[in-house]
Amino acid sequence: MPPKTGRKHSTKKAGELRRSQIVAAFGPGAVADLPHFSGIISGTDNWNIGLLSNDAKIREGNLEKLLGMDFFIQVSSSTEDVDGSFGIPMFRFPYIYYCPECHMLDYYWNIALREPNNSKNSKDFFCNACSRPGHRVKLIPSRFIVSCLNGHLEDFPYSWWVHRNHKHDVEGAPQLSLEYDSKTGGLDGIHIKCNCKAEETMAGCMNKDALRGLHCRGKMPWIANDYIDPEECLAKLRTMQRSANNVYYAVNQSALTIPPWSSQIHKVFKKHSEILEDIFDEDEESILITRLKKHWLKYQNEYSCLEDTFIREAKAVFGRKETEGHLTEKAIIENEYLALCAHDSEDPYFTTSSESIPKGFEDLFEQVKLVKRLREVQVIRGFRRILPEHEMDEAKRKEEGIFEREFTPISKQPMNWLPAIELFGEGIFIKFKENALAEWEARNSARYTRMAAHLQKSWIGKGMFSAKSCRYVLMHTFTHLLIHQLSSQCGYSTASLKEKIYASYLDSERNMGGVLVYTAATDCDGSLGGLVRQGQQEKLTSTIRALLQNASWCSNDPLCIESMAQGYQSLNYAACHACTLLPETSCEAANCLLDRAAIVGTPDNRDMAFFKNMM
Repeated sequence: MPPKTGRKHSTKKAGELRRSQIVAAFGPGAVADLPHFSGIISGTDNWNIGLLSNDAKIREGNLEKLLGMDFFIQVSSSTEDVDGSFGIPMFRFPYIYYCPECHMLDYYWNIALREPNNSKNSKDFFCNACSRPGHRVKLIPSRFIVSCLNGHLEDFPYSWWVHRNHKHDVEGAPQLSLEYDSKTGGLDGIHIKCNCKAEETMAGCMNKDALRGLHCRGKMPWIANDYIDPEECLAKLRTMQRSANNVYYAVNQSALTIPPWSSQIHKVFKKHSEILEDIFDEDEESILITRLKKHWLKYQNEYSCLEDTFIREAKAVFGRKETEGHLTEKAIIENEYLALCAHDSEDPYFTTSSESIPKGFEDLFEQVKLVKRLREVQVIRGFRRILPEHEMDEAKRKEEGIFEREFTPISKQPMNWLPAIELFGEGIFIKFKENALAEWEARNSARYTRMAAHLQKSWIGKGMFSAKSCRYVLMHTFTHLLIHQLSSQCGYSTASLKEKIYASYLDSERNMGGVLVYTAATDCDGSLGGLVRQGQQEKLTSTIRALLQNASWCSNDPLCIESMAQGYQSLNYAACHACTLLPETSCEAANCLLDRAAIVGTPDNRDMAFFKNMM
């Protein structure tokens, strides 16, 4: 087994990651290749958040209630490499290395140079057989690892692989080597050899059943080097390259900060959260209220509210909330929609102003809001490996040995916090007229019966779409086309613009029909206003007209416009990379549920278009 990772070792600086990467590609459980270190980001059990400043603690009321968390943590990279500074722990992984000179392939503690070295790259390992004074041969971490659909991870079983068709008939432990064949760059050019004369290439190691007969041991090296999942795993092991995208799919949850959580009082709460948490540790109600009143009196100019309002809001945030953990994602989306449709707001985290409807579109749009200031909190809840989605079919889960849990956990035991980032930005909100949406749905619902059937078999969609409520497809497609058009006018790339679609849920009595196009980032406190200016009446009018003109033709037509089955699970109709699809970071539905014909119609039927009178 690898040596235990102690506190002193964990303070060595392995490298730096951007703050946003901690909730995306390099969250807890992800394998990261840093300049002199290949390792796995530690689970949150090992994070010493006590070293963080008060600014690292994020409060977002709706997400706290939804996820049952007390708070969230946003980490910042430290510029100082000193003991005691906060750093996210990282464990070395994989454990198997090879030498490019002598080709030895083994666990690093068996072949690494043991004597102290004076190299500046002290986190590197050097071959104990080839290294000598003045000549250090750096060991290279294994390119291959294995995982299963339950998220477990371990080194590739090289000894098992090379001996699966051979017996080891030499006394002692196998001694493996790895050599590359210069004649080919494929897997068949990677040769694994044993001192018993057994030899195999890596050809076929990526096949789904390549490791048949090898049992998953449930290893979770991001929790601890020797930690084993207490639940027995029956899923198949699969080979992956350690830096491949399918090694880690973060499972995120996000929400906009809306009233009342966006007000000035909640912004000040963050500044004084340690004091307020100490106050709410009081068991005696009378003492608690007295301390709250003293605190409000001292900082009343910052809070800018009445004493009763301060006490009520402080209890909602820092008190023991009876409703905690019972808010649904659907309720959050509906609340965001109501906040965007409501009267203009001047909150620090949510500033909106009404704008005139684009000329000529008064019969289709009901409201346009310029969101001059918004805050989005994005949280990482867990992750998946191999496939980005959770298998919904119970029979298939049982067949594949997949756990019922929705994702792989990022800690051994549930914590009262999760890693998060707060993003600031701006956006444009457009509300469609309900009667126009209902009339379009009545005319076109039959077209989307097949799409709705395919949707039931996929992981995409959260109850917002069926053949009886196909407005999501219409508004989603419109938003994609709008982002394409805006990116050529406002200076933002398509990858930096995002969408939120507010469509009626089938099991809700509330009608929703609106879209939000926004940009948000961690590296700026606010926005430049370029996107908001595009929402002004005159500019938005010309943008939508240009959108319709460009959407009426695709370079892949007539194949594209006539298609009724494109993309993942045939969940797109007339939508392809040449006309409608966006970068994955921009789309909330994985580039699915799109149909350009809903906007502009087909050559044979322009009347099906939502904008038929504008074509």
